[in-house]
Amino acid sequence: MGKRDFRTFLQFAAPWLILSACAAGSLLHVPGDLARPARPVAPAAVAPQAAVVDFSYKAAPDGVLGRDFDRARPIVWKGEPGKAMADLVAGVLVESGVAAVRRGTDAAAADGVPVRIFGVVRRFEVNTRRTGMVNVITEATVSMTVTAEGPGLSGPSEQAVTSSMSLSDIFVTPDGLREALMSAANASAEEAVRKLLDGGVFPRPPSAPEAGNRK
Repeated sequence: MGKRDFRTFLQFAAPWLILSACAAGSLLHVPGDLARPARPVAPAAVAPQAAVVDFSYKAAPDGVLGRDFDRARPIVWKGEPGKAMADLVAGVLVESGVAAVRRGTDAAAADGVPVRIFGVVRRFEVNTRRTGMVNVITEATVSMTVTAEGPGLSGPSEQAVTSSMSLSDIFVTPDGLREALMSAANASAEEAVRKLLDGGVFPRPPSAPEAGNRK
């Protein structure tokens, strides 16, 4: 093989060598925790208005959230979706001017707070698949039902939300998995809080930004 032929071979082979190196291993891990983007927090009342308890979630064995279909690898995360989504919903409430506090799984721990918020995370997944020679789509979906109840409400307020996020890249990366999953999770939490506010569960403070407003 001549020098010119070798250089031509490298131009085509190098991307596949990189993809193979990045795809090594039998598992794909989503790193870190889910978090809220840094945003201004609206002034809130001193007394807690809402207690957000851990959401329920039926976890798959070994923390599997999805699959890399191109390499037939499971995608796993060490976090707890039920707690993570309750954290995000509480964070969005605080940003919206509602004095929200987090509680564990014990419903009695929310006694004395006007509104108790709980939920069920129904889908919490991220998958990847190749759609062309060098194009990989990473898609995350978060679906949940959030319920608010309290003595001051006429009855339980139940809101169902689903959010998805897709990213395109030339190969799968752990950071890409986390970005897609975190975007879908935050969007789902924002939509749930927006529906609670629009439904009159909490009065919207005049100075509070609308939940999910991305300025």
